[in-house]
Amino acid sequence: MQLICLDDDPRMEVVLDRFLRRFGHAVDFHVSVASFKAALTSDDPDLILLDLGLGQESGIEVIHWLGKAHPGIPVVLLSGHGDELLDTVQRIGRSAGIQVLGAVSKSRAAVELPTILKKRLTQAAHGPRQALKMPEALTRKGLEGTIRRDRIAPYFQPIVSPADGRLKGAEVLARLQLPSGKVLGAHEFIPLAESTDLIYAVTETLFERLIESRQTIAGSGLGFIAVNLSPLILQQERALVLMRRLVDGLGDTCAIKVEITESAASAYPEIVRSVAAQIHLMGMSLAIDDFGIGHSSMRVLAELPFDTMKLDVSFVSEMFDSAKALKLLRAMIRFGQTLELQVVAEGVETEAQRQVLIEAGIDLAQGYLFGKPAPLELLADTFSVPNASAGA
Repeated sequence: MQLICLDDDPRMEVVLDRFLRRFGHAVDFHVSVASFKAALTSDDPDLILLDLGLGQESGIEVIHWLGKAHPGIPVVLLSGHGDELLDTVQRIGRSAGIQVLGAVSKSRAAVELPTILKKRLTQAAHGPRQALKMPEALTRKGLEGTIRRDRIAPYFQPIVSPADGRLKGAEVLARLQLPSGKVLGAHEFIPLAESTDLIYAVTETLFERLIESRQTIAGSGLGFIAVNLSPLILQQERALVLMRRLVDGLGDTCAIKVEITESAASAYPEIVRSVAAQIHLMGMSLAIDDFGIGHSSMRVLAELPFDTMKLDVSFVSEMFDSAKALKLLRAMIRFGQTLELQVVAEGVETEAQRQVLIEAGIDLAQGYLFGKPAPLELLADTFSVPNASAGA
């Protein structure tokens, strides 16, 4: 692998060169920003090693420059400062559009850097991901046609007790079935539905499919299902009509939890407050989704009758980035429990994450470790065995 390093400490060249060559990597070392930028104009390396402290110049300014001039080259950050600064600058890099593979303290570079490089080589071996081609159905007319042909289908992602993997509930996610047989995820068609005033029709069709599946839901072992409401639906008086139809259609099959994102609750407080109160009166519970990334988290929790807090996926995915990130995750869980909320962690993908969440006292968890979104029949088959976690 060909690396380029920008570090104003020439002693680092000796340190890096010694152990990088041992792993078969070549490094082009630069102590000035000018020579570093000049080198990048002639050749693109496989990886950039970037020191944050550059004397008179700032590594953060270089990060912003890379985001504009060379966003495709992955970066590993180096610093003699503590983990908290590395964690902050890592987020700056990602927001600038750079693929930040990690942040390494110089004192631990010889131990941590080889692991990051090995991971990068594994990713490169699988080749770059091909850009997703947008299907012809993703036009307003095409989406209207798929809705009329009842091609909106509910997929269920399991929500489990992390300690034993037992199925507790599931989040319902919309999927679009194209005539070709391809199934599109929500992120591939929901933005179009929201921008073309079709989101109500999509949600209505999804709820009807749920009602048609009530017998299967009753036999699936689900204690509850969680459904999402778009902010655009929340602003419509018909939102309550939709929810009443779902409650009446499912009857006492299982409990229904309505998920409203923190950003939506903050943007439309008066509307959401009214809808939330009426949702509770219908017998449904309320979850605040993506909690922790908005600007009015505390006020939202104080003013709305939430009984469930779903931590934003970033808290789980970044828990091992720094000691500060892990402390923040644990504090968020304690905060939710102090308010007597059921706390759910999203995006759990590894056993290491699961163990940390169990130790922190998380109530429920969901993520690929337990199961991807799937048709209800597959979910029921997966969790029909005594040890649900083994099936997942």
